[in-house]
Amino acid sequence: MRIVCAQDRIADCIDIRRRVFVIEQGVPWELEVDGMDEPESGCTHFLMLDDSGKPIGTFRAYFESADTVHLQRFCILKEFRGLGFGREALRFVEEHYKEKGAARITFGAQCSAIPFYEKCGYTCVSDVFPDAGIPHRTMEKGL
Repeated sequence: MRIVCAQDRIADCIDIRRRVFVIEQGVPWELEVDGMDEPESGCTHFLMLDDSGKPIGTFRAYFESADTVHLQRFCILKEFRGLGFGREALRFVEEHYKEKGAARITFGAQCSAIPFYEKCGYTCVSDVFPDAGIPHRTMEKGL
């Protein structure tokens, strides 16, 4: 797998998010696409590609403060889950943003995915809250 900055392939990122969040999880389309998808938002979009170049996952991230990166819309197509791509993508994010001066990564995690993120070294730092009708908790990790 390789990960590429996908500013010129946002349509691919949004298609994966549509398949995972809207179709699979039932999130309303109008909640899925937002201002962070606009080029001027300052958000960087990433695309995960398999060895043949096929898009298999996506995420986006931005600096919410001078040393804290906020990760969003992290998802992998169902048929590629459980193969280590998520862990590899998180390592990429951590290394990429550490080189850019980040000291911490934070994000809202679906409660069903918390065990995965904990195995990757992330810690819950909030109570449960709803996001698009799905229970989430804020997680973070120091870099």
